[in-house]
Amino acid sequence: MKNSRKKVLVVDDDAEMTHLIEEILAKGGYDVVSTHDGLSAIERTKHERIDLILMDIRMPFFSGFWFCDAFKNRPQTKSIPIVFVSSLSSDEDVKKAYQMGGSGYLKKPFRAQELLSAVEKIFAKSPTIL
Repeated sequence: MKNSRKKVLVVDDDAEMTHLIEEILAKGGYDVVSTHDGLSAIERTKHERIDLILMDIRMPFFSGFWFCDAFKNRPQTKSIPIVFVSSLSSDEDVKKAYQMGGSGYLKKPFRAQELLSAVEKIFAKSPTIL
């Protein structure tokens, strides 16, 4: 693994969606790790450098919004950008994502190029809604 490659953590309880995102990002040149819930994601960020988190909103036990709030309140993870990837698509959901500290919002279903574009924009430091 090259140090210059960005590492993306995918947090989604849907194994098929997680695999799809992993495949797209790996082909795009990113290192990808994944978990299926936010608690595991918090553990991952304790032990490895993560450059970006892609997080679903609807997950068992605690929502992606709850975990985003938790990440943004921890000194070790508050600077990691979080892009929500969700089938929730109302203006209220998007607004809440940004209020919780999200850096971007990608609506499911998405095309591979939309995902890559959203990730590239985050690394270029410009927020995005797709």
